[in-house]
Amino acid sequence: MAAVALGFTAVAMCGTVAARAEQSESTDKSATYCRLRVHGGILAKYVRVGSDKGKLGCPLGIEQRAAGGGRMQQFDGGSIYWSQATGAHAVSGRILDLWQGSRGEAGCIGYPTDDESVTPDRRGHYQHFQHGTIWRWNDGKVSAVC
Repeated sequence: MAAVALGFTAVAMCGTVAARAEQSESTDKSATYCRLRVHGGILAKYVRVGSDKGKLGCPLGIEQRAAGGGRMQQFDGGSIYWSQATGAHAVSGRILDLWQGSRGEAGCIGYPTDDESVTPDRRGHYQHFQHGTIWRWNDGKVSAVC
């Protein structure tokens, strides 16, 4: 287990999370938002989080390949990553910054397995990944374990 700090406070905790499989939508399904196409499993997630009217806003580019056969697409307010093992999940803000700084899906923490959630004590937010968790605390600190 290696703590990932990247200039932020690191926390040492066990961080293995079981991946939750979500079927990707057929890749032939697509829609245009803000003049750019969104496809398949990424489209299904994008629609569920409010599409261009939600927190992610408009696509910034087209869908791209990601490590290990996955896919990703960037939006104004974050990115959606999809893999066969984990399905599609949005990653944004300081959690996205720390995750990408530690090589994102190609790094030790892997793909996201859920979306960002509020901690039970409401002192921050967290997001689970294949091999760990990233926390964003209300005081501005971000921490990750993989």
